[in-house]
Amino acid sequence: MNTIELLKNYDKNKHIEIFSDKNLKHINLKYISSDKWLTDKDIPYVLKTHLLDSYYCLPERPDMAFTFLWKCINNSYTELFIQKNPTSIGQLSDSKSIDTLIDVVEKNLNVYINEQVTIKIMIEKFIDNIPIKLTRFIANFILKNYVLEKKYYDENKKTAGIANKYISSSYTTFKSQFKNVHNIIINTYGEAYAKITQPEIKKNNIYLNIHDENKEKSKNIIKSLANKLQELLIKRSVNLNDSKEENTFTLELSDDKNYINFIVRNLLYAIRNNTVHGKIASRLNSQTKNKDSYSSSVYIYLLGYMFLTISLYELGYISNSDLNINLENLENNIQNI
Repeated sequence: MNTIELLKNYDKNKHIEIFSDKNLKHINLKYISSDKWLTDKDIPYVLKTHLLDSYYCLPERPDMAFTFLWKCINNSYTELFIQKNPTSIGQLSDSKSIDTLIDVVEKNLNVYINEQVTIKIMIEKFIDNIPIKLTRFIANFILKNYVLEKKYYDENKKTAGIANKYISSSYTTFKSQFKNVHNIIINTYGEAYAKITQPEIKKNNIYLNIHDENKEKSKNIIKSLANKLQELLIKRSVNLNDSKEENTFTLELSDDKNYINFIVRNLLYAIRNNTVHGKIASRLNSQTKNKDSYSSSVYIYLLGYMFLTISLYELGYISNSDLNINLENLENNIQNI
């Protein structure tokens, strides 16, 4: 059954058949809990309501579950901001609150969750298993938005230019937060990608207009950058060569705060933004969905879950030893990642 037939005659069981894969071992989640939780008042009311909605979507829809999980993360980093800035009178914003979350995670990196593992080691264990599909997501939004931006700035005095409203906020955030990384990627991949694209807007839809003879080259550019970004996250450093193989550039995330910032903003928050604002297709309903679509959704859910637990630890709702569930969740679901 295709999507249009399902929309006209909706059947939940047939819908489940579309995104289910009998060969997958669905997500096996060990839930957040703590000896500190004695009554309903021991965990934030709004957070727990969304956490229950998140659990309701599992195991079949980890992508939908992440949307509800983000509401919990949002609730916790807002509380963190208020707690850390008691005299602030300005309006709350995601940007400032996320900055607070990043500061809190960095501050707690050396906290032990068991006798051998610190929070930093726990995060690194997760990043060691990051699916290539997710770094391909980052590579895609960088390159696509760069060529849109390039056309806009090259032609902003002409009627043919791309309007700035089509450029993703995830890209503008990446460009401003990681200037050096952005500039190196543009020098090594962006210009090469721009040469094979002719972006235009038709009926409010973006078309890159990549000719058939360049489609394989386009895929290879994105694949190569995705591999480099994966290496950057895992090793914290990677070398990139320019298109003529004449110059070598080094990307680094050696600073812990920058490393955490990259993970939170370019993975968790970027996926949240693109999903919630309807900028990308529903991952498990898309025409290109496959096993990797499910596994990357599982991974993002578990990664977000880990950052939520760190927030709850800093807020005093759980103990450091309660963070151990994240290692169990990673181990229990490694076959799906």
